[in-house]
Amino acid sequence: MANVEVDQDLCIGDEVCAATQPDIFEMGDDGLAYVKDGMEAVEGADLDMAREAEVACPVDAITVSE
Repeated sequence: MANVEVDQDLCIGDEVCAATQPDIFEMGDDGLAYVKDGMEAVEGADLDMAREAEVACPVDAITVSE
């Protein structure tokens, strides 16, 4: 099981994570990305998707840690 977090201080709201992994990330009313409720701890295919978003984030705002 791995924890997924988005650092809103780093997030620039480019929506790459929410566009590519909408099951895990969503955009808030403030224009920043957030981890969807219930997806803060992932495993299996969800972990793979979270790691893809972590790599794709242009400002390294996403952290996936085990």
